[in-house]
Amino acid sequence: MLLAVLGSMLVLIGALVTQLEAKHAGPGKAPAALPGFLREASGLAVVNEHQLLTHNDEKGHIYSIALPSMHITKLVSLGNPVVLDDFEGIAVNGNSVYMITSTGKLYVIPDVSFRAANQLPKWSVLDTGLAAVCEVEGLHFDDGKLLIPCKNIYKRNGKKKSGKDRVTVYSYAPGEDAVASEFFSLNDDLLKGNKKKVTGIGSDLNFYYFLTPANVLRVNRHTLSFQLLPLDSAVHKQPEGIAIMKNGSVYLVDDRKDGAGGLSHYKNLEFVSNF
Repeated sequence: MLLAVLGSMLVLIGALVTQLEAKHAGPGKAPAALPGFLREASGLAVVNEHQLLTHNDEKGHIYSIALPSMHITKLVSLGNPVVLDDFEGIAVNGNSVYMITSTGKLYVIPDVSFRAANQLPKWSVLDTGLAAVCEVEGLHFDDGKLLIPCKNIYKRNGKKKSGKDRVTVYSYAPGEDAVASEFFSLNDDLLKGNKKKVTGIGSDLNFYYFLTPANVLRVNRHTLSFQLLPLDSAVHKQPEGIAIMKNGSVYLVDDRKDGAGGLSHYKNLEFVSNF
């Protein structure tokens, strides 16, 4: 029985590797199907060139994805039984991992080992003050601070949505800032519509990258000029996380509530739209 289970696990891992390698061959290939426990994958964070972190949107489990093997292990659980919350983003700074909820509640997990599985670490929770401001979706550590994009911006009392379509990002330094402060905001007719609402965030030395249901929004760090790069809707039905690697390659994770979650790998950002 044990040998059969181990054999099934190896078959699954082998299938994931095969699919990821097929993705390398060019755009338009099917993404690697994630296992059932990541059916609602909702964020990506880069540890290094050989490791990503991801999570589901309801349970405080954090999973490690080894690259390029696609070997997935449970890295951290927030408690036993695990904490239940509406997790919408993950970020890494050194040995600290952060998760944020749709109401801006920030879980801070220090002293994480990225090599040990099934850790039950201590954590703390900080209030970014965004619950009455917007619906949060996405989290990214950049230049000494956490960047927190808003999916929906409220008019007042944390209830009514603004009729103004824009991309607004807040910054927050844990342990330094009492509440998050507005970092920048983009307001343009090109950003109107539900398909332009932010679901993930990444960055490199020159750009900020915002994932939306239909596009990757690339924003110049210095001028805040932007470009919309359309996603293949047949491949990305519900993109939720983006990871920009140092070599320029891009990983996207999809939440598939009606099926398997998916992880796609592109040689560079231009390949995301070149389908």
